[in-house]
Amino acid sequence: MDGVFEEIKDRVSMPEVVKFYGFDVNRGGMMCCPFHDDRNPSMKIYEQNYYCFGCGESGDATGFVAKIYGLRQIDAAKKISYDFGLGLFDHDRAVPIKTEPSENQKFRSWINSATAIVSAYFDKLSDWRERYRPKNENDKPNALFVESLQQMSYVEYLRDTLKFGSKEDQHDMYEHDKAVIEKIRQRLSKVKYYAPPPRRGSI
Repeated sequence: MDGVFEEIKDRVSMPEVVKFYGFDVNRGGMMCCPFHDDRNPSMKIYEQNYYCFGCGESGDATGFVAKIYGLRQIDAAKKISYDFGLGLFDHDRAVPIKTEPSENQKFRSWINSATAIVSAYFDKLSDWRERYRPKNENDKPNALFVESLQQMSYVEYLRDTLKFGSKEDQHDMYEHDKAVIEKIRQRLSKVKYYAPPPRRGSI
């Protein structure tokens, strides 16, 4: 039976497993740990295992799936075999589990996504405030400069609440401010390919 677990390690990487089951991994191989209240990514995803620098949780792909879904190791192996089409068991069948994310997982996922969106918009506003600041009193204010004046304080408040606010404040945003975050996301999508002119003196 040990050969099954080794076969899984050989044929399916840890990054493939966590992404398949709906977890976002950043470019540095880090993700928010699902095993504790993780506000900033503290779990490192390696090729064949994982380690959380926040709570110390560690293991391989089979162990991860077992803990996420509350399965025995052998049932987690069967699930991976079925989901990835490995055919490691005779007559592979899906392991009956509840795959719907928990409310806390939905909440943490939204907070992470909203933080990234708001932080990106705040960076844009900061850049526009400096880049398009009027050179003298006769200059007509640039629309992006005006937008930075109008939005920056509020967006900074949103960013700080998402990153450092209490869980109560974050839950309040989760319940009432989804439309606000979506509006910011749509605004960002319009400037995604925005290429500002070079700064004076730059190449």
